[in-house]
Amino acid sequence: MPDQKRKAPKRLRSDSASSELAAIQSAGKTIDPPSEISINDDELRFWKLIVSSRAFSAWTPNDLMLAGVLSRCYSDIEKYSQALSKSRLIKDSSGQPKISPAHKIVDDLHKQALSLSRTLQIHPRATQGESRDQVNRNKLYGDAKTIMEEADDELIARPTH
Repeated sequence: MPDQKRKAPKRLRSDSASSELAAIQSAGKTIDPPSEISINDDELRFWKLIVSSRAFSAWTPNDLMLAGVLSRCYSDIEKYSQALSKSRLIKDSSGQPKISPAHKIVDDLHKQALSLSRTLQIHPRATQGESRDQVNRNKLYGDAKTIMEEADDELIARPTH
């Protein structure tokens, strides 16, 4: 008897009505960190931002583990950056100023965060699209903002939030 390959379920097309309905149904859901990774309250702030960067249904268990590592990484960047904001220079044993070793730590953490963002596909290109498209969106926004700031017409509806 030949081996039968198991077919993976088809993903919904992003422009289908079913996909739109699935997005609406999952929009109010939250994703909790997996029990295999411990996340403290500081890291949880970053966790929420990270998991909101992608569709609810796009997260795999492995992605969630990586998101936990990334949230810890962002939390560490914040802690070290605050320490560096007080003093970027320290004195060595001879009293000469030198750059704090925390700079190397922050640099390494930034590299790790960028790598994890690429792996999780939550970097700007994945979430905002090509930079040439972003330029057009920024121009449209800038033009609209200028029009709204210069308009004295009280009949133009303005957002209230």
